[in-house]
Amino acid sequence: MENKFFQENNPNRQKLIKPLTDTSIGADDITSFIAENLETTSTINAALLKSDSKAFSLKAMPQKKVESYIKSIDHLQECLRTALQLELSTIPPYLCGLYTIKEGSNVEAGALIRSVVVEEMLHMVLVANILNAITDPKKIEGKKLFNVKEIIPNYPTALPGGIVPEVPEGFPAFKVQLLKFSREALDEFSTIERPSDPKAPITGHFDSIGQFYEAIRYGLLRLNKATPGGIFIGDPKRQIGPEHYYGSGGKINKVTNYDQAEIAIGEIVGQGEGIDGTIATDHVMFGEDIEYAHYFKFQEICYGRMYSANDTNFQMPVRSVPTGRPFTVSWSSVYNMKANPKMKDYEGNPELLQKAIEFNKVYVALLNGINDAVSGDPDLLIKGITVMYDLKYKALELLNIPLGNGECAGPTFEYVDL
Repeated sequence: MENKFFQENNPNRQKLIKPLTDTSIGADDITSFIAENLETTSTINAALLKSDSKAFSLKAMPQKKVESYIKSIDHLQECLRTALQLELSTIPPYLCGLYTIKEGSNVEAGALIRSVVVEEMLHMVLVANILNAITDPKKIEGKKLFNVKEIIPNYPTALPGGIVPEVPEGFPAFKVQLLKFSREALDEFSTIERPSDPKAPITGHFDSIGQFYEAIRYGLLRLNKATPGGIFIGDPKRQIGPEHYYGSGGKINKVTNYDQAEIAIGEIVGQGEGIDGTIATDHVMFGEDIEYAHYFKFQEICYGRMYSANDTNFQMPVRSVPTGRPFTVSWSSVYNMKANPKMKDYEGNPELLQKAIEFNKVYVALLNGINDAVSGDPDLLIKGITVMYDLKYKALELLNIPLGNGECAGPTFEYVDL
């Protein structure tokens, strides 16, 4: 099958989508990996969150089990709710990296991170479109698509969905943290978005976000074929389209059938990880006119260089090194934010605690707005996105408060009642 290098809605964006090569899955294969290992993905999440520095291990999951990982429509819906939390879990770390850059410095780096944040919010909406598309309206009438209190991660956190990125031997299991703009933060960002080798076997967990979404793609395809009338029975009025998302550039699409769902997943994975590692090395991949996947944007910041048209994929995307125009990256022009701040850290300072609460109220209001939009009021989405400006203002108030130990306060991204 011919490789698709670029996304349909943005011909200049690199894409990672592995073709579904085997759709003839027999009844014997429908026995889920979950039934053999853990009952639900939420159980996996809970186990990961409780894990210490030792690697989290499961029974081996052969590649063929990815194709039948999702065993039912209920499990598919649960995985999509997990995907919502997965996309959300990346936004606060990226925002901390962005907010801690001092005004006037790291202009290119800030613009790159900001573009990633916007797209991660887009990903949440695309996942919501897929979930709405396969959900019986009668079962959600009058209800919100997700629970804001339950979806907010507690940092540091494992990636939801049983996604365990590879780390060097002897290092603790990967956790997502809230960090200031730094080399450590960029290493974290790159680890989150790093592609896994599509030919490598999955042995116990998903190695990347892309592999998790591949299981969802197979689940959508198989269940849709096996269900009389198909699984796309949702209310089209709950779909978010380009007209509801300012500046989306047509990257957002409504979902009413499998083909549209695959396009949505392609957008999510393509924007995150980039080109499939199976693409031959003689293809020119890069250049100033290409809008890169998140992994490659973070690589540009790490190296302080843009990709050039002569840069190509050397064996795997993780080995693609930018050699183009340099730009300045200052690791010192940064607010020295305390890592993984919590409201409880500020309890001795009532004024500081109140500012943290005010920030979190704006954050919860932002998520409530997105939830309202994907729960039947799509026109509210633009209003919710504009709350981002207030969120930055509240974050800067915290970052300008010293803690007395050389560090400063920072946003905590925790749930509070409004």
